[in-house]
Amino acid sequence: MELIQSFLLSVTRVRLSLYEQRILTKIVEHGQSVIQGLSVQQYKYITNPFDNEKITIPIRYILTDGSKDYKKVIDACKSLMSRKFEFYEPATKTYYADTIIHNVIHISGTGKVSFQVSRVLYDVMFNFSLGYKAYDLEEALTLPTPYAVRMYVLLNGQIKPLTWSVEKLKEMFGVADKYTQTADFIKKVIEPARIALVNHHCNGFTYCRVFEGNKVTHLRFFPVKVEKKEEVMYSDLTREQLVQRKAIEIMLANDCFFTWKEIGANKTTITRFSSLLGAVDSMMSIVQRAKRKHMDKGYIINAMKDEVRNADARIRKKG
Repeated sequence: MELIQSFLLSVTRVRLSLYEQRILTKIVEHGQSVIQGLSVQQYKYITNPFDNEKITIPIRYILTDGSKDYKKVIDACKSLMSRKFEFYEPATKTYYADTIIHNVIHISGTGKVSFQVSRVLYDVMFNFSLGYKAYDLEEALTLPTPYAVRMYVLLNGQIKPLTWSVEKLKEMFGVADKYTQTADFIKKVIEPARIALVNHHCNGFTYCRVFEGNKVTHLRFFPVKVEKKEEVMYSDLTREQLVQRKAIEIMLANDCFFTWKEIGANKTTITRFSSLLGAVDSMMSIVQRAKRKHMDKGYIINAMKDEVRNADARIRKKG
């Protein structure tokens, strides 16, 4: 089932556990009757039909990892009562904050849990002034970490790369006070989310670091949708290398104005370059260097070939 939620809800500041994230996904599912049958153009005219809404969920739908421990879901609901979400709407210059759910009820033996959802949350969910995100419910519920779910929702269906500041990302994930070092944030949040999406064969992403001087200030994300036919066509690449290849192609097309015909003409170089460790960061470095020196497409391809030759030379030297 495809779920659709506003971009505002997707980037709202909140830190969630895995089960809390799954419960939020089921809350989004509850509101989908309003979206069904509407065109994208009609989203901006949606008026939130909900007041404070009572929702009842079978607990087994949250325990999709094989666990039968209902207490985990009840505890997640209790935790959500103290979780606040907050966001700022630029158009109206309005700040909102509220708890995600309240009034949790579980009657032993029913296998269900009920709770109230604030109208404010649905106001955010149906506010499409900044766009929307679409994702698959079943895939979201199979992902093993809340960060993987969040990145999946943010980047699924995205065509162009997205760039966020590290500070904004930390705020979105609610970990600004937990990971003071950018390297730790990438290692503990971003990288595990990326690997989880690759391992679960979901639409994924890769990323590169954007520097100001020697400091990483932003991360640039390249959404990657890997088609099965591509896995056959480039069977010499691992799935992770295939993800890197797609990101590099997107960078060449969007940042360097390569046509897809030109990308196809350099397939061998791009494929071999994509197999290198840290290929996306290396590609970003090449592109930045080319722009700084006002160099053309030929410079970029030759720089990629140099990286491949250097890697081959290192392999031969070790051998």
